[in-house]
Parts: sequence; C-alpha cells; structure tokens
Amino acid sequence: MSHLPFTLLAYFFNSVSVTVNKVLLKKAIPDPFVYIFYVSIFSLILIPALPFTHIPKSEVLILASISTLAWTSGAYFMFKALKVGLVSRVIPIIGTLIPLILLIEASRNSAININQTWAILFLSLGLIFITILDWKGKLTKAEIIFEVLSAIFFALSYILLRQAYLGEDFFSILVYSRMILIPLILLILVIPQLRKRVLSSNGQKINLFGKSGVLFLTGQALGGASELLLLFSISLANPALVNSLQGTQYIFLLIFGIFLKERYGKLSLCFKLLGIIFIILGLYILAFSNPVEKTKLGVSFSPKYAIELGLNPQTTFIKILDELKVKSLRLPVYWDEVEGFPGELNFSKVDYYLDIAKSRNIQVILSLGYKQPRWPECFDPPWVKNLIRSERDLRILKLVKAEIDHFKKYQNIIYWQVENEPFLPFGNCDTPNSTTQDRLKQEIQIVKSAGNRPILLTDSGELGFWLPAISSSDVFGTTEYRTVWKPILGYVDYPLPPVFYNLKQDLIRFFTGKAGPTIISELQMEPWIEGKALPSESDLQTQIKNFPVSKLGENLDYAKETGFKEIYLWGVEWWYFMDKMNHPEYLQEAKRLFRD
Repeated sequence: MSHLPFTLLAYFFNSVSVTVNKVLLKKAIPDPFVYIFYVSIFSLILIPALPFTHIPKSEVLILASISTLAWTSGAYFMFKALKVGLVSRVIPIIGTLIPLILLIEASRNSAININQTWAILFLSLGLIFITILDWKGKLTKAEIIFEVLSAIFFALSYILLRQAYLGEDFFSILVYSRMILIPLILLILVIPQLRKRVLSSNGQKINLFGKSGVLFLTGQALGGASELLLLFSISLANPALVNSLQGTQYIFLLIFGIFLKERYGKLSLCFKLLGIIFIILGLYILAFSNPVEKTKLGVSFSPKYAIELGLNPQTTFIKILDELKVKSLRLPVYWDEVEGFPGELNFSKVDYYLDIAKSRNIQVILSLGYKQPRWPECFDPPWVKNLIRSERDLRILKLVKAEIDHFKKYQNIIYWQVENEPFLPFGNCDTPNSTTQDRLKQEIQIVKSAGNRPILLTDSGELGFWLPAISSSDVFGTTEYRTVWKPILGYVDYPLPPVFYNLKQDLIRFFTGKAGPTIISELQMEPWIEGKALPSESDLQTQIKNFPVSKLGENLDYAKETGFKEIYLWGVEWWYFMDKMNHPEYLQEAKRLFRD
C-alpha cells in the first residue's frame, strides 16, 4: 500500500491546524508549556480504544513510549519557536530540517534507495523555494535553537516509531504509545509550580466553551487527524520519505490563496512555481522509488572478448550456462568472423552457441550488422578496407540479408538487434550522419521482412539522445555505466539517479507517441579500463580498486530501481578472467545475484 495519499491528506489538515496554533499562541495561550499540556490531554482521547488492542511486546512499548515523549518535546520546542518567530518561517525551517536529518540517518543505515534520496532532496528544495520569500522578520538565535531542537526531537520520534511499527500492528502502537502521557500529566498536576502554571486563572488556561476553546478543538481535531495519517504513513514507509512531503501543504495554501484572490508579487510567484516544480519532480521520482523485485536477468557474451582475455570461449560459455543458470543471452555476430572472403559466409561459430542455447530453451538477442558490442565496435574483414564507402555499405546490407535468412530458423531468438548504438559516435566506426542513418533504415527494412520478431535498437544511457533509436525500434535498449574513464577527467562516477532513465524515456515516448518496452541492454558489471587496454593488459589491483566486488550488487540494485524488467549484464567474461587470475570473489558474487 502506498503512503502517498495518506501523507498528502495529512499535510492538508496540518496546514490548517498550524494556523490555528499560531493564533492561540499569540493571543489566547502565549505559554507553549500550557499549550503542550492541553495537547497531551487531548491525545488521551484514544485511551477508550484499549479493549480493542493488545499489549505490545515490552521492547516495542518502550520504543513507542520514548517516541511519544520525543514528539511531545519536539512539539514544545516548535511552539517555543512559533512564539518568538513567524509561522511562515518557523514551520518551513523545521519541515526542511526534519527530512534532512532523517535522510542522513536513513542513508547511514541504507534504509532508502538512490531514487528516494533524490526525491527527498527535490521535495526539500521545493519546500524551501515555495516559502523562502515569506521568511520575513528578524531571525533570532533563540528561534534557530528552538527550530533545531524541535527538528531533532521530531526526527528521533519518527525513527523510533518506525522501529516500533516494524514489531507490532499500527493500532496497538498508536494507542499504547499515548499511555506514557498519563504519568506525565499527573506529574505536572502534582508539582505545585507546574500545576499553578497550567491551571492558574490569569488567562493561560483554555475555556473550552469560549472562542479560544472552539479554535483549540478545531485545531486539535485537524492536527490529530494529520498526526494520525502521518503515523499511519510512517508505518508504511521510511519517515524520511513521509516528512519530505511537507512542502505539499504549501501548495494547498497557495491554491487557497489564489481562490481567495490574494495577491502575489512576480518574484514571489516565480519562486513558488519553481518550488511546485521541484515538489512535482520529487513526487515523480517517488513513483519509481521501489525497485522491481522480479527482474529478467541475462548476460551479453562475446566469444571474441573471451579469447582476448585468454579464455576458451566455448568452455566459458558452457560454464556460464551451468554455473550461473543464465536463461537470457545477447550474442553479437562479428563481420570479420563470418565473411573472411567476399561472398563466402560461414556462420558455424555463431551456430554453435545458438544451437546450445536452443537445446536449453535459452532466449537470445542476436546483434546483426556492422557495429557490434565490444571495442573497437566495428569489425571489418581485411578485404573490406580496399572498398570505397558506398561499396562497403552495399556489402553490409548483403551481410544483414544473409544473417537474417540464416538465423531466422532459430525460434529462441526473441529480438533482432540491428547494429549496436548506431547513433553514438563511439568506436572505430563511421561518425553517425545522414548516410549511416539511411543505411540503418535499409537494414531495419531487411530485418522486418524476415517476420514479426521485434527489432531492438540500443543507445548510450548517459550520452545518447534516444529519440531516433526509440522512434525506429519496437524495443529500446539502454546502457547503464556507473563508473567510466575520461582522458582528461580520469575515472568519473555518473551522479544520476535511476529515475533519470525513466524520465528520459517517458519524455521521448510522450513527444513521439511511440510506445514499447525499454530494456537495459548493457549494465556495467566490470571495470572501465583506462584508455583502450584490455583487462589482461591492466594491473589487477587497479581493476579491483576501480571496480570492487561490492559494485556488482550495487549496480544491479541501481538498475532495478529504474523499473526496467529486463537487464543484460556486461562483463561475464571478466568474472571468469578474474576467477582464472585467483580472484574468484567476482564470480561467486555473480552466482549469488543470479541465484537470488
């Protein structure tokens, strides 16, 4: 169940409750301690529900009780801040600090994923932009201290409460967590100074039958409903996510203001609209914040690359199928391996792998054409170098026609991949231009004539524009590389949230109107070697340093957060190379990932 509708409704109620609290604190009840006393009494309204609950375990009850005390302390310091500051500044500052504190705690414990972290940051930015121009008046040291203390106690309360909810049902925790307030209220009534402070007749107490009493009950009813919904949301999701949505209540207030014909300056309206954009973006990211649990995992396997690493490709292929239990495979067809002499085509090397895959019911993506996976991307036979470009392009079209005529007998081929990243200027290939695109269109037409199996086109997830690839394909394949090497910058980690790929896809599919699935055709699961060297030519310790074994699981978790349900891992040959070089931990971790 999603926490979003409950959280949004909670902040709607809270926006009204806070305004009521401010009025009471300024006029009817200027002492925050008195206000907290009456709030605590009002919280006991849940006590009659005790017969319908069960007593939580002692450790859970302790957590819930401490959480209630922490929340009460947070509310006290919030009201102290409201007494010396402006509601338009106090509440947004506390509302920004709480999710940031919770974000630090959640990140430390790996309780939230990358998408959720970015969502919290965008939602917090939205809250700041939508309220910052309303932060009027002098900001005192006392107000800052009260705001920080309030945020810390609120955050602590939500952390402890979340732990309690993991151990018991929501309603029992909700009711029993209030029990700790009974001795607290009695203690206040027993101590003479405190009793006099809350029950004196100098205007500090609430007349429930007067105007302030009606306001108090209204504010408490809305605040109680808000808190109830927030607590329920926290039972469903991490507190950092729930509290990061506080900015949405200011969207409600802005809408109310527009209907009430309140005037906003141009600068103020621009900031509020920018804040709304950040909040909407944060909500969009939250929609993709849950990783896909059931993912179709496969590997890209290059016999040529296996040979370059000093491995026997056929033996390695069998090991991959036996040890990893791979059920999905992407295979390239290299031009220099199938047409050693003009017109003399021999597909036996590829047939070997396809025959085994067919016998084991393994689904295959077969990559056809000129540009193929692995450096240098384009693998011209020696005789092609003497041809002019137009003649070579005709030979490529003939190659694709021969490939499709030969391989269409394999029913376990699920996608025809036409070229590899044909729109990306990478590798020892022609720079993409109108001529290469015309040839690609002809290749696609040839493949389409072979039957109704989908056509896959791929592009770089980080560097590609995707538009032409998505427009021309039935299935689109994106790469995902987390750590790359650049000539000037050295090793670079792409600081992109997984939802970046979703947003990129959704925008392009929206504007082009082209529907269809997206898969991850290459997920980086091996190091990017400096320059153009092979792993066998690079220092092993450097490879391990730049790509520790933990990155296998981290990168797969990252890929799952995109929501794409079909993922092909890139680097299976390297795992077996590392195993051969007395570093079996990569292969062992890969086995675990496929097993899990």
